[in-house]
Amino acid sequence: MRHFFRNIIVPGAFRIPKEVSVNGSIDATISGRIDGNVKGNVKTTGKLVVSETASIKGHIYATDLVVHGKVYGDVYISNKAHISNKAFVKGDVNAIVLELEEGAVVEGAIRKNVLPTPKIETPTAVEPHHPSMTGEALPVSAAATTPAASAANEEEEQTTSWF
Repeated sequence: MRHFFRNIIVPGAFRIPKEVSVNGSIDATISGRIDGNVKGNVKTTGKLVVSETASIKGHIYATDLVVHGKVYGDVYISNKAHISNKAFVKGDVNAIVLELEEGAVVEGAIRKNVLPTPKIETPTAVEPHHPSMTGEALPVSAAATTPAASAANEEEEQTTSWF
C-alpha cells in the first residue's frame, strides 16, 4: 500500500506516456510522471516519478523524486528521493533524504546536498607566455603531488558523503 501512495501524482500534473520520446529539456513548475523516454534535463519544482518503462538521459532537478526506471545523469533533489529495487541510476544522487531499496543500482556517488544545483567548473585561460607554450618545464607544487594532499582532498569529499 505504501508503494501505491508513493507513485500518486496530484491532479494537474504532467505525464509523458511510454509511447512518447522527448528530445530536449523539460522545465515544469508542476509535478509529473515520465513513462516514456527523455533525452535532456528534467527540472520541476514538484515531485517527479520515473516509472519502470521510463529512461532519462540527462540531469534531474526536483523537490521529490521516485525512480523505478533508468536515469543516465546526475540527480539533484531538494527534499526526498526514493530509488526502488528496479531502478538503475548512472550518475550522482544528491538529496536531503534518500530511500534506497535493496536491489537498486546506483553507479555514482550518493551525497547529502542542500542545494539542487550542480558544481560548475570554469575553464582557466592559458596565458600567451605560459611556460607550456614555449616548451619550458612547468613548475610543480610539491603539496599537490603528495599522497597526503590527495588523501586530504578525498577526506573532504567523504565528509559530505552518506557513507
